[in-house]
Amino acid sequence: MKKILLIAIGAVLFACTPKHDGYTITGTIDGEGVQEAKVYLSNFSRTEPIKDTANLVNGKFEFIGKLTTPEQYAVTVEGMEGRIVLFLENEKYEIVAQQGDFTNATISGGATNELLKAHNLVKKEIADRFQIDSLMKEFYKETTTPERKNEIIATYQQSQKEMADADDAFFAANPTSFFTITQLIQKVEDVPVAEMEAKIAQYEALPQFAGNRYLSDIKEAVTTLKGLEPGMQAPEFTLNDPDGNPVSLSSVYTQHKVTMIDFWAGWCGPCRRFNPTLVEIYKKYNKDGFGIIGVSLDSDENVWKSAIKDDKLTWVQVSDLQYWNSAPAKLYYVRYIPQNIFVDAQGKIIKRKVSEEEMESFLKEQLGL
Repeated sequence: MKKILLIAIGAVLFACTPKHDGYTITGTIDGEGVQEAKVYLSNFSRTEPIKDTANLVNGKFEFIGKLTTPEQYAVTVEGMEGRIVLFLENEKYEIVAQQGDFTNATISGGATNELLKAHNLVKKEIADRFQIDSLMKEFYKETTTPERKNEIIATYQQSQKEMADADDAFFAANPTSFFTITQLIQKVEDVPVAEMEAKIAQYEALPQFAGNRYLSDIKEAVTTLKGLEPGMQAPEFTLNDPDGNPVSLSSVYTQHKVTMIDFWAGWCGPCRRFNPTLVEIYKKYNKDGFGIIGVSLDSDENVWKSAIKDDKLTWVQVSDLQYWNSAPAKLYYVRYIPQNIFVDAQGKIIKRKVSEEEMESFLKEQLGL
């Protein structure tokens, strides 16, 4: 009877012990002289950077925590080169790595991480089959002929197509994986709004995505993009020009039949290379009702002003000098530059992302030429 009672008490105590529902990472770093150091665990987010620290003792370390947003993290060790990358969610992981060779670390555990390991193996097989590494080395040799370079480019493009197909197959097979949602935010502009809203609803129905930062970002992006569709009123903004005078968007577009909002920066090489072409287009069509307002994503006022002068940009220029935190860039979902959006004299959006090649024909059509 006493033995049964002890077993029962033990069972109760075990049942009352709180179960950790977060992640645990146990790691071993092998190598000569590996004893004690700081180990860092960090994500790659610019908007919500997360970092944790553990101690490496006798070549071993451990991280314990809980995530709201599973995503890729890196483990780095003080005084050692390289990093160990894993997709971290609230599961158990074991890492075994060799000092000086973190790239080939063994990582076990984590359902999503195991999925990614299998997927990356598929992509590696594609790269190996096309011999991409050796082709790239050959491409940059001085002795490689232009004809051979074109052959290499064609081969590389074919390999990239197969890798893209492999990605599509992965996402189709794993539509609601934690990794899939981290990639979906990068494709939000390429997917029709209705389709993206259906994907959002699918994620929202799953409890594991409650509070997920990527889901919140996607929802915010879709809301912004819906407001930037043709026919919608262009979001108003007011920023200072180089002389410190406030200029509103509406004060510019009401003066022209068609106005281009040009997102650029003095530090942006592609922007600067396009500016001479844009100057010629402006000269050619300004008299017919074409206007431009340049919105700079610079942070250095001198760089901005010098670029305006050097590139001979004579149209209206404004900036809040907040780099990628530029308020208009957020309003217009600008994730790269140069980028543009065209509006009419009432501020109604005509089209976003008109390419250099189509710009003149687009303007002729809109200006009735």
